[in-house]
Amino acid sequence: MPRLLRPLALAALVLLAGGCSEISTRVLPHADLGQYKRVFVEQRLTDTTGVAEEIARELRSMGYDATAGARTMMVAGTDLIVTYDDLWAWDFNTYLVEIDVQVRLARGEKILAVGHYSKPSMVFGHPPDAMIHELMAKVFRHA
Repeated sequence: MPRLLRPLALAALVLLAGGCSEISTRVLPHADLGQYKRVFVEQRLTDTTGVAEEIARELRSMGYDATAGARTMMVAGTDLIVTYDDLWAWDFNTYLVEIDVQVRLARGEKILAVGHYSKPSMVFGHPPDAMIHELMAKVFRHA
């Protein structure tokens, strides 16, 4: 009997450790992000994994006119700026552990919304595009 319990206990431990994730968002009470159309994702200088472009791609799929790049590439008429911080880990594979986003008005830089997604374990983890999809859907309130 103890031989049977060991694999089950190990499997339960892996499921518990791998399933921990946290997603949280805050949007100003009267901020309607849906009223804005043109969004610019400011690419971090250290972005070698394409996070900025993936955020812009996700926003385009939601119906926004979204582009990504260095701040100097932002076009006139941009309504919102999305900035982000991403944290990656390596454990025989590189994976996204955490991402934070801020959505600001292009004029005045007022923060309208923030979001945080943490997935500290690669076991049963989401690929980066799935994490970005879930976070953007919550921040921009799309199903």
